[in-house]
Amino acid sequence: MQARYDFGRVLQSLRRNRPQAGTTGSAGTLRLLSKRLGVDPSALRRYARVSETISAREFAWLMKQRTPRGAPLTWSHIELLARERDPERRRALALVVAAEDLSVRALSTRMLKDR
Repeated sequence: MQARYDFGRVLQSLRRNRPQAGTTGSAGTLRLLSKRLGVDPSALRRYARVSETISAREFAWLMKQRTPRGAPLTWSHIELLARERDPERRRALALVVAAEDLSVRALSTRMLKDR
């Protein structure tokens, strides 16, 4: 999961940099990376969104959270939590996921219900 987060930071910097004359730009670079890595472009965009929304410090904290079974949060949980822009709410939701061993679907339902 750390590699996905770190790769998201690289992708995020590619999106921020303006393309130079004669280059494909960030969208073209994303498509090329996607093709070479055999990963859907939407997955790469989600990696970037997670690293853009969640700080490295918060990500490290999230990786330490464990369910009662001792399982960590999944990448899918992290992606869903990244949709929440408020860090305090995101932290509270992560604690609930860990304490109640919520599935991604249950987390999604809770996030929609709490709005």
